[in-house]
Amino acid sequence: MITSFDAPPAARPLLPMLAARLTVLLDDAAAHIDRGQSVNAFRLLGAPLSALWAEARGSSRTDEALALVRAHRLFALVRQDPYTERAATKPRGYAGDAVMMDYVYRGQAPEGTSALGREIMAATTRSPMGLSVLYRRVLLRSLIDDVAASIDGGRILSVASGHCRELEGSLVMSPLFQGEFVALDQDPLSCAEVSRCTAGHRVRVVQQGVRELLARPVDGGEGLGCFDLVYSAGLYDYLPEVLARRLTARLLQMLRPGGRLLLANFVPTGSGRGYMEMFMDWPLIVRNEVAFREMAVAAGAGSVSSFHDPHRNVVYIELGAGQTGRSEVPA
Repeated sequence: MITSFDAPPAARPLLPMLAARLTVLLDDAAAHIDRGQSVNAFRLLGAPLSALWAEARGSSRTDEALALVRAHRLFALVRQDPYTERAATKPRGYAGDAVMMDYVYRGQAPEGTSALGREIMAATTRSPMGLSVLYRRVLLRSLIDDVAASIDGGRILSVASGHCRELEGSLVMSPLFQGEFVALDQDPLSCAEVSRCTAGHRVRVVQQGVRELLARPVDGGEGLGCFDLVYSAGLYDYLPEVLARRLTARLLQMLRPGGRLLLANFVPTGSGRGYMEMFMDWPLIVRNEVAFREMAVAAGAGSVSSFHDPHRNVVYIELGAGQTGRSEVPA
């Protein structure tokens, strides 16, 4: 049973009505795929499916809705897509791993993917949610380049870095950068990939999880020190409120004077949420702009600015430390 949902909407539709509308939508999407129109199919499975999924949550009928979806022939069709399949099977123990992000970034299906699977993958990875992931990489690279170009000896920290593909083509990979980039991730395979791709550059890879980061001092031999830019672009989608607040407070402590902390979170109204949760078994802890800002203030941020990505799926907050630069980490 998926539990990371928002408060249910007021309307509580009867299951037979919901089932009929959901079946029509699934039938229509499958017919589009049969005709070689996968892009149109996933347009149907964007906002309309998310709206029906919200109704299922609101009427406490999520189990019934999931059973209907997974018995429909469309479910087997879309599992030929390696992006959908990897999320559902979770070979690294969680959905949204770095390999999945590479499917979005590179648009290349692995060997053995069927022709239909490739066609569907081209649609799923270029859906509005996929476009939000692509935008995120461009945004992060621009922030990285800003530090590399403007701060002598600048230090940058990526928390839950994955494969750190935003470094490709960035100034960190050029002789201009004389600072240090720290890529922190708990996944040993992701860490190994970053090490391989950045060998010979000023990139330090640290295999460490959130709880280890919270347990260690900021400074001293065991700490990572302080940074001009700290960012975490995909982690907060999986952090419950208390842990999100504690981590934010710690990351604020790790800013140099004038440093910036950038965090991202998918929003409740994301257009692909229904497909992600119903077909990919990929629930997220979503936050709207107000909730995300309130979490940051509770963590001790001295300044908070926020904005949405162009596709309105992700909210970003940029934080500065409090006046002392050393807020306390909440218990």
